[in-house]
Amino acid sequence: MIKSVAAALPTYVMSCFRLPKTITSKLTSAVAKFWWSSNSDSRDMHWMAWNKICSSKAEGGLGFRNVDDVNSALLAKQLWRLITVPNSLFAKVFKGRYFRKSNALDNIKSYSPSYGWRNMISTRSLLSKGLLKIVGYGASISVWEDPWIPAQFPRLAKSNGSIFDQSLKVSSLLDSRSKFWNVDLLKKLFDPKDVPLLCALPVGTPTKEDTLGWHFTKSGIYTIKSGYIRQGLDLMRLVLL
Repeated sequence: MIKSVAAALPTYVMSCFRLPKTITSKLTSAVAKFWWSSNSDSRDMHWMAWNKICSSKAEGGLGFRNVDDVNSALLAKQLWRLITVPNSLFAKVFKGRYFRKSNALDNIKSYSPSYGWRNMISTRSLLSKGLLKIVGYGASISVWEDPWIPAQFPRLAKSNGSIFDQSLKVSSLLDSRSKFWNVDLLKKLFDPKDVPLLCALPVGTPTKEDTLGWHFTKSGIYTIKSGYIRQGLDLMRLVLL
């Protein structure tokens, strides 16, 4: 029965538009009433807060889905497609209209943006937390400006305080003969804690292209489930703070 209620959520609409709070509240109320009421006419006691029920079973909850977070995770999937499949008609239309000379993740102002576009870019903060530049040969990755360090969260490299070239590319950190990391150069430029992380990164051949990945899945591809979980973890962190 629980699955049938979850399946009733308008996921297709939610993947294109952000539902108003009034609608998501009604959907949440309907699921909560279904769960707690013994019949359709009664108003039984809700014995547990809804946010607790939406926690994972490992955290003492029931693993129900928060409708607003599902909505955001679905919209983030569309933004992911927009930046990872740039040659699709979907991406070309939006690029031609809203970000011709920039990136979809840039905080740019658009004249009279559509409702769909505004909904999609509202998930920039969620997607940006997990975006990672995956090193092929590093020719297109900026050492100091791109998030290519796979720590707890993807982040920029940390300098050891020495003078550095702002335009330096990751490929410049490789030994020209061995085609592997120039460890002496890494120690010269980076924070000592970053050096082991960098040495552990695999390096491809000079013809291998760098790619964009999602840090929170093994495949490196954004999934709705991982986006939903990421939001829950961020919310938990805020509560603990």
